[in-house]
Amino acid sequence: MKSVDWPLIFVAATSLLGFGVQHQHVKDLSGRVASLEKLSMKDHNIVVEETEKVRKLDDFPSDPQLERPAGMPFTLVDGWWVADTNMFRFPRGIVVGDRQKDCQYGRAVLSVGVVDHWGHGNCPSGAGSVTFGHGNAATGRSAAVTGGHYNTASGDESSVSGGLHNEASGRFSSVSGGAENTASGQNASVSGGDGNEASGLLSAVSGGSRNEAAGGGSSVSGGLGNRVLVRYYSVGGGKGKHATRS
Repeated sequence: MKSVDWPLIFVAATSLLGFGVQHQHVKDLSGRVASLEKLSMKDHNIVVEETEKVRKLDDFPSDPQLERPAGMPFTLVDGWWVADTNMFRFPRGIVVGDRQKDCQYGRAVLSVGVVDHWGHGNCPSGAGSVTFGHGNAATGRSAAVTGGHYNTASGDESSVSGGLHNEASGRFSSVSGGAENTASGQNASVSGGDGNEASGLLSAVSGGSRNEAAGGGSSVSGGLGNRVLVRYYSVGGGKGKHATRS
């Protein structure tokens, strides 16, 4: 009987075990490489996204008081956006403050004001009209209300400068102030007071209360309850004076 060469068997077994372990190690490494490739692609995408964000951030000025993005007409200075010196053109209009949701804004209009908790705000619905103040309406073409509360400029090229519940309804008419005054005649004017009306062509009421200038070219300077119904006649003041014929 031949003797067994145990050292040779041991070496062979060890070699086979080493090859098996090495094969498993290579298999594990292959799996890790595949995982790393997946992670590398994900990381690559993340890097690309972050790089794009940084590139976009580079479009903004590092010192906004000194620089601005190309083509932008404003520069941020001490928290204020300052426009450049070029002219700006707004074909439709500008609203500074609140938008009045029930207003049909006209073309080439300007409105400055806020809407109160009752929903009252300014409304420049006439083409080329302007409204300042509160709760004012400019419905006539090129009409303007530049102050006060609940005033209306409904005549074309009419204006109300201020006061409360005043109306300029005649073309080229104006109300300067006061309360509940009406300039309904063409080129008519009411300067102030309350409850006055200038309804005649080129008529005028300067002040007082409940006065009326109805005749063409007529005027009432003041007083209470005075009426001029004829043309080119004037009442200086007083109470209850009526001019019904020349």
